[in-house]
Amino acid sequence: MRIRTARLVKCSRLAHPLIGCLILILIGQTAGAFTDPNPLQPPDTSSPRSTLNGFIDNMNRAYRKSLDTGYKNETVHAFLDRSIECLDLSEIAPNLVQDFGNESALLLKEIFDRIQLPPVNEIPDKKVVASQGLTSWTVPQTAIKIVKIEKGPRKDEFLFSTGTVDRIREFYEKVRHLPYKPGASVQAYEDYIYGPGPMIPQRLIRILPGWAKIGIYDQALWQWFGFFTTLILGGLVSSLVFRWTQPRKTGEDQSAESATISGWSWRKLIFPGILTLLPFLTHHVLDEQINITGTVLKFTKIFLRTIFVVASGWIIIIIGNGIAETIISSKRIFIKTIDANLVRLITRLVTIILFFVLLWNTTDYLGLSLTAVFASAGIVGLGIALAARETLANFFGGISIFLDRPFKSGDYIVLDSGERGEVVGVGLRSTRILTRDDIQISIPNSLITNTKIINESAPQPRFRVRIKVGVAYGTNVEQAESILLSIAQNNNLVAPVPEPRVRFRNFGESSLDLELLCWAHRPEYRGRLTHNLNHQIYKAFDAADIQIPFPQRDIHLQQDINNSE
Repeated sequence: MRIRTARLVKCSRLAHPLIGCLILILIGQTAGAFTDPNPLQPPDTSSPRSTLNGFIDNMNRAYRKSLDTGYKNETVHAFLDRSIECLDLSEIAPNLVQDFGNESALLLKEIFDRIQLPPVNEIPDKKVVASQGLTSWTVPQTAIKIVKIEKGPRKDEFLFSTGTVDRIREFYEKVRHLPYKPGASVQAYEDYIYGPGPMIPQRLIRILPGWAKIGIYDQALWQWFGFFTTLILGGLVSSLVFRWTQPRKTGEDQSAESATISGWSWRKLIFPGILTLLPFLTHHVLDEQINITGTVLKFTKIFLRTIFVVASGWIIIIIGNGIAETIISSKRIFIKTIDANLVRLITRLVTIILFFVLLWNTTDYLGLSLTAVFASAGIVGLGIALAARETLANFFGGISIFLDRPFKSGDYIVLDSGERGEVVGVGLRSTRILTRDDIQISIPNSLITNTKIINESAPQPRFRVRIKVGVAYGTNVEQAESILLSIAQNNNLVAPVPEPRVRFRNFGESSLDLELLCWAHRPEYRGRLTHNLNHQIYKAFDAADIQIPFPQRDIHLQQDINNSE
């Protein structure tokens, strides 16, 4: 790469050095004073002549201004933008339009600076377009076309065609060996792709050895060095932030910290938050300062955008979970009327929708179209839907559980197959219950919505406990009933409402059958309450000398007189 100043000196080697200096001064003054009088006025693209002339004029202005300031300058960009408006970039991804447009405009300028263009009066103007109904014009002896746009926001404008834009690098490679025409912008494209941004001093690049300015895949070696250095630094920052945000379990703080970190914490936002900022910073350094261009910049942008999307989705999920947990754990909310799983389901659905919107906008930004993907799915989509019918059935089964609410998290249910346990979670695919043996059972929602479920916690969380006990015939029944009621009323596991009661059920074969009826506060207390009551009843009856008979038979033997003789 030739340095800009050195090239100007070479171009101005005249008979006397003073004349060369005067030319340099005049060029500098012209470039410095060259401003756009109407910065908001779009270029004239009403005919092939106005489009071609406007493009060349704005590119010459941009080049002259860049001799002083480099291409990373607002004035230069203003002229470049007006030149780019002469190109049809409708098929280029929005995030690549600016950089792709700059490079395409400079490559086209390099081509025009090497080939012979027809005289201005031979290029169709507005009158020719109106009289002949002209819709396209091709630069003579080339495949470069200027066409009339038939639809869209730029309808009826004449722009360099999308085919020309797509093949512009191919055209450049075919003519780059040709010499420049007199007065051409020498090596304007190389100045753009090999020059640094405003934060990197131009003199620093000029003093680099020649090998550092060798171009490989449209990047100088010093740019490759800056490219990999920037990516490595970004990776190191991400790694350090990730390690810093991880929990540290040391000494006495281990249990407390584990309890804090294992739950939801806003600290979880730090790492994905940094990941959303790093792509923008990295892109700024690579594009605006190191000036990475071409295909390398294109794929780098896609890579950085992917990181941004993943990190943004991560943040959406974390915030959604945080909002759900905040609502669930808030003491200001009458939580008994709110199913925690319903809150989680709603936040997850909102999270999925937000993530889908983010993905939709990103694919559109990258020039992809999810609409086209969905539209072209066709039979494949139908096949996938059929293959996933069980998953869809489970999903809608989960929705029906939340809408019908036969049970909720924390309820004790008994399945039709006999399993009994506490509902610990209702998800989009399955419902999980924890049995009293601490075994978790997962039941597909499509199955659980089509079977009989006994909810022991509804409509009230109390659970009725029945204790059957028999006393011997001859026992004072009132005394036995009083003892049973007293035991139930003094047990902390027994709910005071409804009040405990005793029923005299039967005259049994061996006993008078009594039954103590009381209610446990919750269904899970049933086993413990039964155990406690049985212990206390046995001790109380023994102390009151009340017998609890076991089944017995009286056998009477009668002697047979006839046989005895």
